[in-house]
Amino acid sequence: MRATAFARVLFCAVLVSLAALIALIAGCGPDVRGSMALSSGDYTQALALYNEALAKEPESLPLRQRVGVTYFEMKAYPQAEAVFQDILQRAPGEPNALFYLGLSHLGKGDREAGLDLLEQYRWPGKFYHQTYVREEAKRLRKHPEAPPLEAIRSLQEALEQGIKEQRKWEIETGFIRN
Repeated sequence: MRATAFARVLFCAVLVSLAALIALIAGCGPDVRGSMALSSGDYTQALALYNEALAKEPESLPLRQRVGVTYFEMKAYPQAEAVFQDILQRAPGEPNALFYLGLSHLGKGDREAGLDLLEQYRWPGKFYHQTYVREEAKRLRKHPEAPPLEAIRSLQEALEQGIKEQRKWEIETGFIRN
């Protein structure tokens, strides 16, 4: 008898939690719901929600970035490339757009253009970010046999390592506090 009562209480608690989660998600804007869809791999839904958000905020560069990243994750490299080029028209030198534009070139098979961009990659004030990406692009140029997806992954890892090293340096030097 106790097990049945416990099961009912547990079931009710789960239902209440689920209802609260649904209410929370429903109250989020399309940009947040788009990010949730993107992180769960529902790229079609993410694009629809980001485009809905862009209709309300057509000049939003962060929303445009998310659209570009969604296309990139879908491996729709020509569409991703177009979005990142548009961002760079609006904000020349924007580091994330430059990085993903280079990766998009690699993804669609234009290795030389991608590596050219990434060997010159700049992120003002973020020495380690740019250094790790540039060095990996130079290394990849010496290894033309590396498949595009492997090259993309190694460049993403290089940027992640650069971000970690930058953060470590900033903490050690007191540039920022953790």
